[in-house]
Amino acid sequence: MRGFLIRLSVMGLLALFAIAVLTACAAQEDAGHGAKEETGHGAKAAAAGPAKFDADPEYVGSAKCKDCHWREHDTWKHTLHSKMMQEANDFTVIGDFDKNNSYSYKVNSNSPKLAGLTMLTRMFRKDGKYYINTIGPDWLDRDYEVTAVLGINRKQNYLTRMNNGDIYLLPVKWDATTNEWNDYYGLEDHFPGEGNYWSDRTRLWQFKCAGCHVTGLEVNYEQTTDSFDTTWKDMGVGCESCHGPGSNHLKAAKIYFEKEQETIINPSKLPWRLRAMVCGQCHKKGVSFADVPHEDKGFPVKYSYPEGYKPGMALNLYYDSSLKPAVGDEAEHHQQYNEWTKSEHAGAGIMCTTCHNVHQAGIHKQPNKAQTTKAAGTLCISCHQTQKRRAAHRIHTYGSCIACHMPKLVGPEHSHTFKFVSPELSLRAGGVKYKQNSCSGCHYHKKTPLINLVEFLDAAKKKDMPKPFSAHRSGRGL
Repeated sequence: MRGFLIRLSVMGLLALFAIAVLTACAAQEDAGHGAKEETGHGAKAAAAGPAKFDADPEYVGSAKCKDCHWREHDTWKHTLHSKMMQEANDFTVIGDFDKNNSYSYKVNSNSPKLAGLTMLTRMFRKDGKYYINTIGPDWLDRDYEVTAVLGINRKQNYLTRMNNGDIYLLPVKWDATTNEWNDYYGLEDHFPGEGNYWSDRTRLWQFKCAGCHVTGLEVNYEQTTDSFDTTWKDMGVGCESCHGPGSNHLKAAKIYFEKEQETIINPSKLPWRLRAMVCGQCHKKGVSFADVPHEDKGFPVKYSYPEGYKPGMALNLYYDSSLKPAVGDEAEHHQQYNEWTKSEHAGAGIMCTTCHNVHQAGIHKQPNKAQTTKAAGTLCISCHQTQKRRAAHRIHTYGSCIACHMPKLVGPEHSHTFKFVSPELSLRAGGVKYKQNSCSGCHYHKKTPLINLVEFLDAAKKKDMPKPFSAHRSGRGL
């Protein structure tokens, strides 16, 4: 009996020992799992230490964004924004440099040289490069290499870089709608040294246009040598033009694995007015509040783009449009924001992205170049569903909201005041030649007096005009 008890005690001790061993192994295994987890995101974050971000984040380029946001990057590549500025090659140049490759013009009468003479600007290709032969700042004919093109859709301008780094728009542009060359700040209206000639330093591209044609611009002017080493991260309107510099966001996503949302601007999450300002930084006419330095070098006094502005900031603190107020005529390009601010849409909080896509999937299948969410009047009617078929709306059952409320007036873009422009305004101005209107874009005949349009529209209104209360009270008709 005693031996049996001893054996039982020994077995109990062995069981306790086994349990202790198993518990220790389990603890070690748990520790092992913890170690494995630390080799992942946690270990990297721990190794990197507390998140440290730049006070002034830098531009990194749209290619870096593609690593994570490849869908958005792919749809952005289908937009005209990505093609705002491109290197000059056989796939980007749409102007005719081979056959219809010359532009003849008469030198303006105010020119101190060559006044009244007929001159020729010639475009040609040589050794795989594109050139424009024209009169430069020294009054001599020279061949200027086209180093980049601006635009790919309606028109195209051509950039050249001088030996000292000055960049200028050459004095001809290609009109893709008519397939012809037109003057652009050349001898037809200006001359060297006058201040607005294409090669005058007051027209330096770095200060006049660059901020809205590239992303991550660094002007890099060296005063001692009076030269530029201008660089940028992206040609065209890249991701960071609308989302802001991305270096901190890149760190957050690839090193610290935290604060991804806090380190980048998402315009869709901004208050509606600040969101519209992201578009307005370039779709706006005016001048910067910032002065261009080194005015003794003949540079323009102000930047033509909002120098210093970043998405999410208040645009009105960086850009002054009071010198060029919206007139509702689109007399100059890219003043949609100026006009929108004066519209009832702006008062109601209806902004650019309410109507226009940016980089949504399938954007390349949109049936219009304006990248609107729906085509033409279909988009308008999706909100204006209660519009009754009365007066002018009654006689335009198959008409277009855009043609009447966003007519092309003086310039190439549609008006963004969304106001109907009566033909009576053209009549007062002396004719359609001096003032376009919403009707003459469709109803225009040389031999038909403008007054006919005014009276026809007036008759359409009166036919549907409700009778005033006094008429009902007296029992008399109108």
